[in-house]
Amino acid sequence: MPVELVRRGGELGSLERLFADSRQGRGGAALVTGSPGTGKSALLHAFTGRAAAAGALVLSALATPAETDLAYGVVGQLLSGTGPGTRGGPHPFATGPAALHDALRGLDAARPVVVVVDDVHHADEPSARCLLYLCGRLAGAGVLVVLGGQRHAAPSLPLAELLRHPRCTTLPLETLREDGVADFLRSPFAGAMEPATARRLAPHWHRFTGGSPRLLHALLDDHRGCGPVRSSRPVAGTAFRQAVAGCLRGGGQDVTRTARALAVLAERTTLTLLARFLGESERAVALSLDRLDALGLLDAGRLRHEGVRAAVLQELSAEDSRRLHSRAAHVLYDHGAEPSAVAVHLLAADAGDGAGTGPAWAGQLLAEAATHAMRSGRARRAAQFLRAAHRAHGDEPRQGGMLEPLARAEWESDPAAVLRHLPALERDLAAGRFDAGQTVAAAGLLLWHGRPAQAERAEAALGHTEWSPELAAALAHVRPGAARAHPAPDLDARAERVLASLIHGHAPLPPVAAVLATLLHAGATERARQWCALTADAERAETTSARRAVAAAVAAVVHARTGSHDAAARHAGRALALLSPAAWGIAIGMPLSAAVRAATARDAHEEAARLLRIPVPEDMFRSWPGLHYLMARGGHLLAAGSHRAALADFHACRDLLADWGAQPRGAADWRAGAAEAQRGLAADGHGGDPVAVLTRAERRVAVLAAGGCTNRAIAARLYVTPSTVEQHLTNVYRKLRLTSRADLAELVGGAARPAAAGPV
Repeated sequence: MPVELVRRGGELGSLERLFADSRQGRGGAALVTGSPGTGKSALLHAFTGRAAAAGALVLSALATPAETDLAYGVVGQLLSGTGPGTRGGPHPFATGPAALHDALRGLDAARPVVVVVDDVHHADEPSARCLLYLCGRLAGAGVLVVLGGQRHAAPSLPLAELLRHPRCTTLPLETLREDGVADFLRSPFAGAMEPATARRLAPHWHRFTGGSPRLLHALLDDHRGCGPVRSSRPVAGTAFRQAVAGCLRGGGQDVTRTARALAVLAERTTLTLLARFLGESERAVALSLDRLDALGLLDAGRLRHEGVRAAVLQELSAEDSRRLHSRAAHVLYDHGAEPSAVAVHLLAADAGDGAGTGPAWAGQLLAEAATHAMRSGRARRAAQFLRAAHRAHGDEPRQGGMLEPLARAEWESDPAAVLRHLPALERDLAAGRFDAGQTVAAAGLLLWHGRPAQAERAEAALGHTEWSPELAAALAHVRPGAARAHPAPDLDARAERVLASLIHGHAPLPPVAAVLATLLHAGATERARQWCALTADAERAETTSARRAVAAAVAAVVHARTGSHDAAARHAGRALALLSPAAWGIAIGMPLSAAVRAATARDAHEEAARLLRIPVPEDMFRSWPGLHYLMARGGHLLAAGSHRAALADFHACRDLLADWGAQPRGAADWRAGAAEAQRGLAADGHGGDPVAVLTRAERRVAVLAAGGCTNRAIAARLYVTPSTVEQHLTNVYRKLRLTSRADLAELVGGAARPAAAGPV
């Protein structure tokens, strides 16, 4: 990769002065020191180019770790191709400390000689002795020796003597300061950026790279690949990560191990923890930290940013990564770190795999970390912790203790994910494994997805506790009339309490959602207006997506009740965007009914029709959300001129309320809509209600049959026998003077409304 020299003019000038002295017969030596990435090799390359252009014979070598044990490996590189009559072949030199000195004496004395050895700290010991011998005899030799090495390297004895030689001038290279970074950005190599722009970007680029020339060039390559350099916040790309990896390789194994420890421990890093993690003394670790800092990779003792951390870890194998995270978990646990800090490493190490490879304390610690995560609104992270804890506990009774918190955490992040836990929740509820609070939460999850049977039994067994009203309200929401009566608290106080629970997350949300829906539909309009501010706070709260979705749905219902249709549409759209239809369960009737009402009020009939095509669970139509969905759909059909289908929906609401023993009032009053639909039918020349002569049971069977349901399907829907369905249909045909289901469909309008769309 081409490298532009920036702020290296002083060092280059010193080398050129030493070269001028050597041409006058005054030989000398220079040692250019710098950490990997500071431009040491680039400086040597620039100087040797100038020396060669001035007529010097440049002999160069690169010492490598692979040749450290190869005797005279560096000397062999220097003298390769210098022998008489050879063209690139090796020089047949003698061995011993004087080998290099004697070989140079035999060269053309008319040309100045420059000997350059890069990475001299890797030089083999015999070559180091030859260089030391040569430096002691430079006075009249007219030879310039230029060495490049790392500042923190620990050289062998002859090399250490060489680096301390009085004729050796040291030229240390440091990383660039902010003004040096600005000069880099203004250089032609970087695109000759405008001075003002370079000064504005320099602080950001300096913080990102630590002023390391290698990292600056890599960052520039990444930005060139993405387009013009305009962003003030650089992003680490492939070139940057490769440059970081190169710096670490140059720094050595100890530096790489320390960098990986920093990357794994992240913000929990202290010198003591690092030393314990690495199994080294604090003094040795401090030395490695100094080297990392000299590479430009640290800021206040930690890796500069996530891009550096990713680059440090990218070459780890999966097994090494698990091993490091497992080590971090043990060290942090022994050091008394917070459970969440330990738990993230247990996850990364996959310690809770149920295979007995994790520590004995892992399961309990993961569960505790999940509790903290839930309290701070990080439900997805809590679910991850609990899944690991659930796997760590291999015995079924202990798993039962983890199941309800796991299901609740997954509900908070994605309610659809709870579906796979519902059978196990029903079994644990039946076995009585949960306390009162867990019972309410588990039953609420079952009710959310329309599975009330076990929840009813749990509610009956719960007795009168502080949790009983929430579970009773949730059960009444899903299966009206099934729950036992409980004293009703003040409506306003209850609304404020459950809305506050949305914000602060201190109540099981599925029961809370049911309580809210019941209160909102039963409450007075003036009270609903007072709750608008509370729902706004709940929707803006920094909490889980499920809670924000429910808050948005509640806000949509509130605004629909008060006639603020634009606001209702906006909140309902947000609620439906936050959760998928499957995640909503039967509660999808809340946002959908509000959205359809709002669309109908704004004459957005195509929008209402689109919303009504969203799939809903069949169990919803046996609950309050289903009733309000039918009311909203009936209103849309009425506005669209489908009077017969609208009347069928309103009569379905009538039958549901009658089954529940509830009165048609407030948002559930179907009578005005039905009357308007009947007037529309009369105006259309169809007379009044075509099924008015039927009993309620016959009417329900007739509408389902008109919608295309088979006798067996109708029996399953209405919880009756197929023979009962046949008897009702016989009476329907006789009373309406019909001979087929096609005639029935034409009469009652069931064909306009698919049977899957809801019961009647």
